[in-house]
Amino acid sequence: MLEFAILGFLLDRDMTGYDIKQMMVLRTSNFIDASFGSIYPMLKRLEKLGLITFTEIVEGNRFKKLYRITPGGQKRFLEWLQTPCTFSPFNLEFLAKLFFYKHLKKNDAILNIELFRGTVQDAIEKLSEIERTISDGMDPFEYASLQFGRSYYEMVLNWHEKLIDDLKFTALE
Repeated sequence: MLEFAILGFLLDRDMTGYDIKQMMVLRTSNFIDASFGSIYPMLKRLEKLGLITFTEIVEGNRFKKLYRITPGGQKRFLEWLQTPCTFSPFNLEFLAKLFFYKHLKKNDAILNIELFRGTVQDAIEKLSEIERTISDGMDPFEYASLQFGRSYYEMVLNWHEKLIDDLKFTALE
């Protein structure tokens, strides 16, 4: 997925690795995000495959690599984009842990769920801030992705709130 996110960003315009990371933070963090430690190796891989090229530029006193998608990269990205999506269950750590919370004391499980809800609430606030600051510059598909993220996170938040309420009345140790 990271490969195609990078190719998609570069289809819009030439970017540095830093620019790509900023796009992820501001536009796609609700469904794909990566660290610089993942982005730069992927850029090297894409360059070796001939899907992107770079030119070195000087900005201030710093050398930077400005990446550009190649015709082969455009072809690969558009082939991927035109392939119909398939639905598959998410690989969600919180569900894996939740499944085994029976091995914790009830109060510890509830505490972990409440802490998790806090991280989800933070993610909702982050997406709300993105919506307030840059939604005017988004195309309808980018905006739909943002709305999906917010709706999904709100569903996760509400579902865990109900779970906590249910657990409080469950006779577990």
